[in-house]
Amino acid sequence: MDFRKIEWIFFIAFLGINIFLFSIYWNSRHEFSLVVNSNQRDDIVQRLENDGITYEKKLSNKHYEGYYLSAEQVDLNDTLTHSNQPKIHEAAVVQDKVLTSYPTNDQTFNLQRAETSFNRLMEKNDFILQGEQYHYLPSISKTDKKASKIIGAQRYEEIPFIDETSRVTLDVEETDGKMIVTKYTQSLLKDIEPLREKMSLYSEKEILNTLYINNHIPEKSKILDIYLGYFRTLEVREKNVYVPVWFVKVEGADKVMQIEKVNAISNQVITNNLVPKVENQ
Repeated sequence: MDFRKIEWIFFIAFLGINIFLFSIYWNSRHEFSLVVNSNQRDDIVQRLENDGITYEKKLSNKHYEGYYLSAEQVDLNDTLTHSNQPKIHEAAVVQDKVLTSYPTNDQTFNLQRAETSFNRLMEKNDFILQGEQYHYLPSISKTDKKASKIIGAQRYEEIPFIDETSRVTLDVEETDGKMIVTKYTQSLLKDIEPLREKMSLYSEKEILNTLYINNHIPEKSKILDIYLGYFRTLEVREKNVYVPVWFVKVEGADKVMQIEKVNAISNQVITNNLVPKVENQ
């Protein structure tokens, strides 16, 4: 009898059994992990209630889709130089690619119909450069009769840029009984393109759970708003890299407000606002 052959048969059988048992063990561990994670997500609403944390809206389980994006910030000084809009020329200055304008003609603004008023102004070619690219952002705008800041931004496939490199900010103040745009600042992006294929993003409930377990939501606080936007994370020469980020506006028991940020692709809390720069070698 070929004992060598029999030994190999037993060795292969033993190896196969071990692989089979290990796969059962791994699957059971994986399923257990999924159950635990699922339970943690499902319990987040109850956990918030237990800590006196309130949110008036219903937390969403929806998974949006987004990209890693690259884009270049427009030098609006060049754009202004080559435009044929004398009214903008008269009232505007550009510094560090950001245009600041003090309109020479009264531009009224209706705070009760902020989005409509914003869109109307963006359509005026003699008021702003490439205004059709900007969309009103109620989540980060401030409407106050004494001094309002109305903010809009570009967007990519319905997700806006929540970043200083793509923004219009209208300063609206009361003048002679009317609400007037006294100043605006503008930054603009070009050549916006995906760096990778579209990816599924973490949901509101999942990122809120991440903030909670990492102690970023204090007891007895209020969650005022949750919104999604592209945020700059890296600057490579003249190009910027943007990632989808969940922004969570929280008001503590002491009435101090904070904005928490969570990477919507990795579900990691963003604690550093500095943008790393990669220069030419």
